[in-house]
Amino acid sequence: MNFSKTTEYALRILSYMSLDENKLYTANNLFEKLQIPFRYLRKQMNFLLKQGLLISIQGKQGGYQIAKPLNEISLMDIVEATGDVKNENLCFFGFQECPLTNRCAMHDKWGEIRNKTLDILKTTTLLDLKQENNPVNLSLK
Repeated sequence: MNFSKTTEYALRILSYMSLDENKLYTANNLFEKLQIPFRYLRKQMNFLLKQGLLISIQGKQGGYQIAKPLNEISLMDIVEATGDVKNENLCFFGFQECPLTNRCAMHDKWGEIRNKTLDILKTTTLLDLKQENNPVNLSLK
């Protein structure tokens, strides 16, 4: 399953912020650590705020914080918030529609992979990522 840049960035932002969910993160701080284009990062932060995944604390010492306990945010919640779930039914060979009467050679195998991937996204939370104690190297530095 390929994710859009929007989903990729949202996953990176929230995964990074989950390492210390009580910390307030500024857009500048996230930009420095994640190397996401700044204007796009600002849009992402506002989008995640509107989706209820982040809260914003105003003021000189303000910033963004994850809105819910980490065990209540699955990777699928993030993918759904960005609208990438529409890609879950893509054909392995790129067909726009799956002709059920004349299935392609990969139909059943691809369905298994897609279903396992979706299950992993649904059952893996930000807390799970944090507890792995082997966080993905989210920064490029």
